[in-house]
Amino acid sequence: MRETKNIFDSTISSLKLQYWLSIAVLASFFLLIIFDLIPFPFEKNDISVTLERYAIVITIIAIPAALKLFAVMLKKVPSSPDTELVVKSYKKASSIRLLIINVATLMNISLYAISGNMNFFWFTIVLFIIYVFCKPSYPELANLAEKGKESVQAESEIKNIENIQ
Repeated sequence: MRETKNIFDSTISSLKLQYWLSIAVLASFFLLIIFDLIPFPFEKNDISVTLERYAIVITIIAIPAALKLFAVMLKKVPSSPDTELVVKSYKKASSIRLLIINVATLMNISLYAISGNMNFFWFTIVLFIIYVFCKPSYPELANLAEKGKESVQAESEIKNIENIQ
């Protein structure tokens, strides 16, 4: 049990480092854009309405898709007492969720930098709020591993009952 706890602690700490680094980098970039501290070789231009609409639709789809995909990936983790499999699956799901939100955030920051359009500014703010729901959690990982152990125990009890009959 102690070894499992260490694996979970190291996994969550590495995922949290990845989480906070991505937020710090994107927030720094966003602040540099807001205060015009990054010199761009071009002036802020209007972007086409079509590109704006596609960017907004991509953002609106990316937010629930990232959160739902994470939940679906965790549901598909096989019931196994193997903690390494559970940790690997949780890392993969968490990284994919964070990557999707990072890409959407970077897209909106970049489009705000190019166009100065406030729609992209506000979507970026919303995406930074979404990060609150993407923070890796120890209880979530522990519950996922516990489900696998409970499932294996239930299966062994059923086999014991069948052998008795």
